[in-house]
Amino acid sequence: MYNEIVERFIKAQESAGAAYRSVASFERETLAGIAQHAHAVDVRSDYSTHRELESFCISLAGNVVNRARREFAPAGTRLDIDDATEREHAGLNIGEALDAGRVPDIDGLWASLHARYGGNGGKELAYQQAGQRIIKGFSLNRRKDVQRTASAVVLRLRATSEGCYGRSTRKLGYYSCQHAADCLQGLMAFAAKAGHQALAIGLGRLNVHTLEYSYREKRSFPGLDIVFFKDAWDFKFSHQIAEELMLFIGEYGAVFMEDQS
Repeated sequence: MYNEIVERFIKAQESAGAAYRSVASFERETLAGIAQHAHAVDVRSDYSTHRELESFCISLAGNVVNRARREFAPAGTRLDIDDATEREHAGLNIGEALDAGRVPDIDGLWASLHARYGGNGGKELAYQQAGQRIIKGFSLNRRKDVQRTASAVVLRLRATSEGCYGRSTRKLGYYSCQHAADCLQGLMAFAAKAGHQALAIGLGRLNVHTLEYSYREKRSFPGLDIVFFKDAWDFKFSHQIAEELMLFIGEYGAVFMEDQS
């Protein structure tokens, strides 16, 4: 499937090259009296054509890995896999194949991804990655005590904020955005797996790049309140949600938490 796309692209390059050479030849025959540099039709070099083909193959391979990220991840989360690592695991070296006059085996890349992440492979890895995001987000380890109150279990996310220009609200600082986004993504994966769809949807609507909030402002979701401070967000989970979250972390993040300890 993917290899045929490459083959058709190569044929399109060949057809286009032949068409441009024909036009260039006609111009030079028709306007034989003008200087070479004055001709309008330019024929691309073999080097330029080769670079275009290589760039196209790299882009197509990237689309294949993106497809795996979407199709093999469970709903409500994402699968973090690296393009270069997956190409290497599949034995796909695009430049080497093209230099040898072969069509890069991008079908083989998809087969490799399907073998690695199809079935439950991608789901298990995605949940493990979600568990790691939660652990890192809240700096959890086996020696850290979790704050418990009569009504909630409180986990703190370090999130440095800054004032919004011309307004009394605050927003996340640049270096805290990805940290907060990763933690929220992990929580969304947990909530979706645990069947708390409303919580997962609510967390998904928190765009860390555009979110503005006031000091000590509270945002409420089913089973969770988030309170915003200057340099932290407090996540106040109901006891039921907290218990399910700890089970999720225990199942998918235990090894990572041990490393953190």
